[in-house]
Amino acid sequence: MDSLDAYRKDYRMSDTLYEKCGAINEVHQYLNDTYCGSSAVEFKHISNEEERLWCHETFERLAHEEVSDKEKVKALQLLIRTELMESFMQKKFATHKRYSSEGSEAITVAINTLVAEASDELAREKKLDTVVVGMPHRGRLATLIVLNEYPFRNLLYKAAGKNDIPEALVDRIDDIPTHIAISNSKRFSSGREGSKPNKVTMTMIHNPSHLES
Repeated sequence: MDSLDAYRKDYRMSDTLYEKCGAINEVHQYLNDTYCGSSAVEFKHISNEEERLWCHETFERLAHEEVSDKEKVKALQLLIRTELMESFMQKKFATHKRYSSEGSEAITVAINTLVAEASDELAREKKLDTVVVGMPHRGRLATLIVLNEYPFRNLLYKAAGKNDIPEALVDRIDDIPTHIAISNSKRFSSGREGSKPNKVTMTMIHNPSHLES
């Protein structure tokens, strides 16, 4: 079995790969386990070699981290809430144009984890207390309801064709649900062992067009 030391002189490889693989014949299995599973990343188009290597290092390190039971439960809770919301909207408002998150429900887990981990990591030095989110229509309602806790009854009111603007106002113009903006403060937690839920104000800005996101 050839050591990786001889190859590292001529080929760039991540520190994680170097640490996990003692010989060249272990590299194929390592790469298969890391890049051929259920998670995918795309960064080969990045022209800067240092940036690409950073992406490799970061992804490979995270890909080999153990996910705790609490983290799995938290992720499952978010996925179930997202799925139930989308299923209910599809059943009760089948003709309402809503840009469903079906097929990309994991976005709620991803955003929650980003906010929770960032606020937890920075809490000791510079506390992260504000997040501004700008996103396209697809998956926006799930983020609005599940993560930012916009009242579901308010969404149903608008989906039913009701107007938020009083009828007494002349020439009123209402907006569609996927353009709603809201700011809410809540505690975010990823469920990771040792992590502390921190209060963060998440603001979802108005989105008049997906072309502007």
